[in-house]
Amino acid sequence: MAGFSPWASSGLLGGAGRRITIAASASVALWLAVLWASMGVAPTAPAPSVAAPSAIIASPEPAPVKPVVPPLRLVAAAGAPAPGGGSYNRFGLEMKTVATPVNARGDVAFFAKLARGAADEGIFLWHDGRASLVAAIGAAVPGGGTIAGFTERPTPSLNAGGKVAFAATVEGGRASEAVLAWSGGKLTAVVQSGTRAPGVPGAVFFDFAPPALNDAGDAAILATLRRGRDTLDGIYLAAKGQLTKAVAGGDPAPGGGSFAALAAPVLNASGTIAFAAVVEGGPTPGGIFVAGENGALRQVVGAGNASPGGGVFARISEHVGLDDAGRVAFGAFLGQGGPRAGVFMAADGGIAPIALLGDAAPGGGKFAAFGDAPSLAPDGRLAFLAAIDGGSGTTGVYAGGPEGVVRVAGPGEAVAGGRHIGDFPLNAAVAAGPRGWLAFQSTLRDGEDQAEAIILFAPAER
Repeated sequence: MAGFSPWASSGLLGGAGRRITIAASASVALWLAVLWASMGVAPTAPAPSVAAPSAIIASPEPAPVKPVVPPLRLVAAAGAPAPGGGSYNRFGLEMKTVATPVNARGDVAFFAKLARGAADEGIFLWHDGRASLVAAIGAAVPGGGTIAGFTERPTPSLNAGGKVAFAATVEGGRASEAVLAWSGGKLTAVVQSGTRAPGVPGAVFFDFAPPALNDAGDAAILATLRRGRDTLDGIYLAAKGQLTKAVAGGDPAPGGGSFAALAAPVLNASGTIAFAAVVEGGPTPGGIFVAGENGALRQVVGAGNASPGGGVFARISEHVGLDDAGRVAFGAFLGQGGPRAGVFMAADGGIAPIALLGDAAPGGGKFAAFGDAPSLAPDGRLAFLAAIDGGSGTTGVYAGGPEGVVRVAGPGEAVAGGRHIGDFPLNAAVAAGPRGWLAFQSTLRDGEDQAEAIILFAPAER
């Protein structure tokens, strides 16, 4: 594997990418794409002096210097007014990772718990410096009933056109759960519980994990199916008004055995789906799999496979990233020698370590832990949260691409408006967007006080 680079192996980003190995000693992995060019603006050089007719030398007015704006922008903060009434309280759930996806325009979709309003929870879209309400508890659901909540993992999905999709619990209607999509102020139902599950005879949809959108508006959905007294997992593609089964519990797994449990999928522009799964009766107990646009399944990596960083993959994160070139990013714990954990990229049949525990972290210190939710933008850039030993802060946001891995943000860094990043909440998440955008959760420090916040990293040319 020496010298293999997942970016150099694909024509999407092109160029001679170099493999970067980085590390730490606990484990938390998460990905996201970012452009890390400097936000600094060079002052314009003054024009040369000109002699006046009276022989007095005139000093020109110095050219105005454009102020340097921090690349970190505030999207929302606890205590601030929320569209639709009340104020933001929190942006996640206890012990749950809730990501805040960002698109190529810098729009951010996010979940929030609310205080002092008519609703306790809502989904919001931040666009052009302003947040709007997508849906809140009590909103009418197409087909009947109202939204009662946003499930145990209320992560929304967002595409380039500003379409937002999410899973919700429903009360007062025929369905108890639904996957809903919002676009242009209109809410539509993608799929609802109680309806027939295609491809699994006798099964109906029971509940849903957060969906994954692509820019065509298609959605990949993990659902629990009920068939008589039994339940099983199924992953479906919703495209052009049709639901098609990609894989379900009990289906044969590539390489042998059958799928026993499935994790929430990710989806790219071509309709390819990537997901983690548990396998029974096969040569490996599970791994990461890809369902191509033609429906063919293949395994990307399996538990027990050799790791290019040394040792073997002992446990693989259920959260994976997928870009439009088909590259897959994932986090894993390792065994039988070598580093104890790392973040990896699979491309063109090879796997490269992007970050490994114990290696030097850009900006100082050594990686001590990675987040558990890799995020990979459609254009192949990724980002992750990491705990640091011996650096300027205990936690940092990092981004990776063909140029290497860089530090994007950490405690104490300035946010536009004069405040600063504080600590990172437990199970904070980072999301990568195209063209270098990045959104993440942190706290915002104002004197001795800290409040939960969602921060957007803006690419330099924005």
